[in-house]
Amino acid sequence: MAINIRKSLQEDKLHRVKSFPFLETAITLIVIVILAALFIDTRNAPQPGAPRFAQAGGTNAIEFDIITVNTIIAKDFNLSTVGGVLVNNVPTGSARRLIDIRRGDVILKYNNVDVQSANHMAYLMSQNKPGDTISFVVSRNGRVLNMSYKIPVNAGIDLFGESGRNILIVLVIVIITFTMLFLNLFNRTVCVTLGAVLMLVAGSLFGFYNQSEAFDSIRMSPIFIFMGMSIFAIFLEDLRFFEYISKRIVVASKANPIRVIFALCIFTFLASAFVNNISVILVVVPITIYIARGMVFDPVPVVIAEVMSSVIGGNMTPIGDFSNMLMASSAGLTFLNFLVVMGPICIIFLAVFLWYLWYFELRQMKRVKSVQTEKAFLAKFEKDLKAMNMDWVNIKKVLLILGGVLVAFIVLPFFKVHLAPIALGGGFLLLAIENHKAKDVLKKISLTDILFFVALFLIVGGALYAGLLKVISDMLISMSMGNKLLYPILLMLATALFTALLNAGPATAFLVPIVLASGFADFSDVVWWAVNLGSIAGACACISGASAGIVAQTLVEEQVTDIKQKEGLTFTSYSRRGIPVAIIILIISSLYLALLSMIP
Repeated sequence: MAINIRKSLQEDKLHRVKSFPFLETAITLIVIVILAALFIDTRNAPQPGAPRFAQAGGTNAIEFDIITVNTIIAKDFNLSTVGGVLVNNVPTGSARRLIDIRRGDVILKYNNVDVQSANHMAYLMSQNKPGDTISFVVSRNGRVLNMSYKIPVNAGIDLFGESGRNILIVLVIVIITFTMLFLNLFNRTVCVTLGAVLMLVAGSLFGFYNQSEAFDSIRMSPIFIFMGMSIFAIFLEDLRFFEYISKRIVVASKANPIRVIFALCIFTFLASAFVNNISVILVVVPITIYIARGMVFDPVPVVIAEVMSSVIGGNMTPIGDFSNMLMASSAGLTFLNFLVVMGPICIIFLAVFLWYLWYFELRQMKRVKSVQTEKAFLAKFEKDLKAMNMDWVNIKKVLLILGGVLVAFIVLPFFKVHLAPIALGGGFLLLAIENHKAKDVLKKISLTDILFFVALFLIVGGALYAGLLKVISDMLISMSMGNKLLYPILLMLATALFTALLNAGPATAFLVPIVLASGFADFSDVVWWAVNLGSIAGACACISGASAGIVAQTLVEEQVTDIKQKEGLTFTSYSRRGIPVAIIILIISSLYLALLSMIP
């Protein structure tokens, strides 16, 4: 069966008329959620009798409830002497993971000073300033542990003095760099590298960014995750695994176009969660174009649907998209954290999106070919599938190691092993086993992308040390009035806007230091999920927001030459479909953030 997309001018006008009430309703719902946030205080109240202390230095604090140890507590916790403070509660958030203070710990020493009482602990903590390294001696289940934490530097900003000048310089460099990037004047790696060079030169000349600070700004953890997972993607692509699965989908769907399109979107969603979403798009889009030739339909709406499916699926785990790799490594979030929090909402997004796709695109498809032609096309696909000489021994080997890595992502963080060594170790273990392919696989790892991320980190580092990111952070805090629900909603909207304009990777790279500077991330993970949800909305709204979208656009331009299509894969054609989807995602996300904020 072949299909064709037909929509009359009158139907198109009717669709536009119907869309305006939808937009008004969407905007109204977002405003209602924001107004409701102003009257909801979701802060965790300390337990009675347990004073709460926060590490001096304003933001990026260590906060927990403590009780002075008395004879009863000392006996219950098998302490040799009566002294120190008992940790009664620790809010969830980045600080909890970074310092590893837990409920039930007894803090015996702070900065090598014996802690006498809760008030004494508060005094000791007040003596530190940003940039200091603080240490704890803790008794936990009869064991004595030593731990330390560095309070991030967060200097004040004088907008009319030297700091203001530095911020202005950095702002000009950032605007120039991302204007070139947005207008696609040069290769994106060239644009960002030129911006990084400008930032380093300006930082040296004006003294706000030195070489040591620049090296500290480069985050290797997300790059290691990217490299490790890229190895698996390269192996599976070379073994034609994705191509085989895609063709199996067509055969299993009996060449029914709507079933095929839905199945390809679901496959893209799932594959993007566990392998880099760009690698998935590189395989799925050419197959979609091939199917479009056989069934005679416009491939552009289907490719757009696959890009959005890859965006949603890629944000369900910390390994599906580079922005998640960066966020997870910065906040200490685990694979299980993502699955538990982002898994359910991403499945809801996909379900809503598939309904939207069917209602506005697929239900208008009509038969234009005979049953005989349809059967002939299906027979050709079945013949091609049988002709594929699959190396199942090596495919199973790769999938087995990948499965082991995914299990390690869930288990090893409980033993304080981060995602980067797991991903890199799994990838290079596969290279060690398949040593004869190691040289070719390593050549295929995108050094261009790695250079892009390194240059991006250098730009973000300059913005951080000059104080620009603190200004933006303070603006968001002021707009939210310190409300712990309104702040994540505003952060989500800002992330969606930055992602749409800058792409998810650069947007997240800029927003991670802003979130850390706010202090909210120390006590709640809701802010990180707000960044993730905003990234999904922004990448669905504009093709420039999704790296997979840029790749898909190139593939369509290269391969769609002999198919009748209503419009190409352009910024306009993508956003016309993506902006309504992004609005729906933002509405659902606002409600989801409100729910998450209520969970202790």
